Amino acid sequence: MKKISKKKSNELNKLGSINKIRRVIEILRDPDGGCPWDLKQDYNSIAPYSIEEAYELVNAVEKNDINEIKSELGDLLLQVVLISQIASDQGDFNFDDVADEISQKIIRRHPQIFDENYKINDLPQESWERIKNLEKKNKNNSNKSTLDQIENNMPTILKSLKIQKKAASLNFDWISKDQVLEKVDEELNELKDALKEKNNKNIEDELGDLFFTLISLSRHLNLDPDQTLKKANQKFIKRFNKMENIIEDKKLKWHNLKSTNFKNLWNNAKRLINED
Repeated sequence: MKKISKKKSNELNKLGSINKIRRVIEILRDPDGGCPWDLKQDYNSIAPYSIEEAYELVNAVEKNDINEIKSELGDLLLQVVLISQIASDQGDFNFDDVADEISQKIIRRHPQIFDENYKINDLPQESWERIKNLEKKNKNNSNKSTLDQIENNMPTILKSLKIQKKAASLNFDWISKDQVLEKVDEELNELKDALKEKNNKNIEDELGDLFFTLISLSRHLNLDPDQTLKKANQKFIKRFNKMENIIEDKKLKWHNLKSTNFKNLWNNAKRLINED
């Protein structure tokens, strides 16, 4: 690892935006004096960082922290440029290929905007899914069913949501949220029956069906199930912390508290939070 020359440094500082970060990564990946850490990275080693950076970006967006959003977008862009450089070093593809392919994909999937001969009267999301499915059928995985094409390592809630959206794109879906609510009641009753029977396999199956149906309900309510659950987590933490403070202030002992005590403390915590 060695420092770049003053001439190269000046040339680097004259570059703008995307060209600058691409050149920075090229220098770090240069076998002659590059950074040892960057040089040893490959697709597998760098992929987890991409997921981490995406979550950090979402967190910044949720906090509505504009400076942090900008910073996290930069970190995510770094992953794209670095992986593209790894690919370029291996002769697979480069950043320009990535940018060109996504541009073509966006144009292709928005025929209402970019194709003057497009006459189909559909919504953007409908044409997007239809064209996307057609593209996948034309690839080597054309022998796979629609749902088998969904990535296996996707987070579980997101995968359930994607499964349902894929099915809905083929008109296999509930018509209204009221129908989904009825299905929630049905699945809940089936779970209760399984609990009465004390059949562990049926309990797991019915609980899974209930989870899956609740995700469908969130979709029909136009609510993101992951974000909805995240907010519920945050609400529970806030209330629990308040209850914990009450217990400590009153010098109570957790192991001495009964269910009725906890219920009263919990309701008190909720009331105090609402008054804040």
